Amino acid sequence: MERDIDKPEREKIDAIIYLRGCKIKGTIFLPPGGRLSDFINSPVRQFIPVKDAEIESITSDKWSYNVRFLNLNKNEIVTIFPKEAFIERGKLAD
Repeated sequence: MERDIDKPEREKIDAIIYLRGCKIKGTIFLPPGGRLSDFINSPVRQFIPVKDAEIESITSDKWSYNVRFLNLNKNEIVTIFPKEAFIERGKLAD
């Protein structure tokens, strides 16, 4: 079991991620002071851990589910942005 003292410091970011057929809202963890774009473009890792993910279809085949954890292949990402950056006609993201 990993102890808190053994864990590297990470910055919690609530993100919205679009794939070809779905949208994911979840939490990702960046190195302190790190930028999301640098994290995504880093060749060091191919998968991004996403915690407490809400996944929903954006196609005509409607479905949705929640998972505590998923490993997301970076090659599948169409776009990703911090939830705090989302503005839709004066409304903030849910």
